[in-house]
Amino acid sequence: MKCRVKFSKFGPVKFIGHLDCMRFFQKAIKAAEIPVKYSEGFSPHQILSFAFPLGVGMQSQAEYFDLELVSLDGAKDYNANLNREMCEGVETLGFYLLPDKAPNAMASVAAASYRITFRNDKANQYLKEAVEKFISASEVISEKETKTGIVKRNLKEAVYEIAERDGALIFTADASSAGNVKPSALVNALFAPYFEPMQLWEMEIVRLEIFQRNADGKLVTLIDGLERIS
Repeated sequence: MKCRVKFSKFGPVKFIGHLDCMRFFQKAIKAAEIPVKYSEGFSPHQILSFAFPLGVGMQSQAEYFDLELVSLDGAKDYNANLNREMCEGVETLGFYLLPDKAPNAMASVAAASYRITFRNDKANQYLKEAVEKFISASEVISEKETKTGIVKRNLKEAVYEIAERDGALIFTADASSAGNVKPSALVNALFAPYFEPMQLWEMEIVRLEIFQRNADGKLVTLIDGLERIS
């Protein structure tokens, strides 16, 4: 049986990379005595997979991983037990039962939403104007350097919602494996008419939610319609 776990990540742990975060959860799951299923073979490991790993330096209020269990004994206590093993800044927010044939979390990701605040005076000065220009433009081109050359992309096709709210940039954009929009790429495209590209330390990026598409093509959260068990 499978379940999906939601958690948040704030504070200094934002500087911990994905692999270290995954190892942390593996140890915490074992310490919490959650009946996780292990793979077979000479080097058995816990069967879990993360959805859309968070970049170093980013914080999040909605991260997910899928976990295979051997039983649901004591399921109502899983969240509390795992939270006792968490470090400062990481909190598990719930366990949700997954259908047996449900695609894994990573394969389900279609989009993500973010909130970005800036430590750059010019960015704060021009943010509202830059967002209005983005909304009214027919195209906003972002360039990415690859091994085969420069790849251009129209961000208007990949950014589904965008707004300035209380001095912050709020947006929802493509996060699929084939079309992921990096927050920094959107920021630099927004402010290109005003000043040089910004550095990551000039932004405070918080992921707000991760989405999949339902049968009607609508964006819904990765726990939409799932039964919470803990």
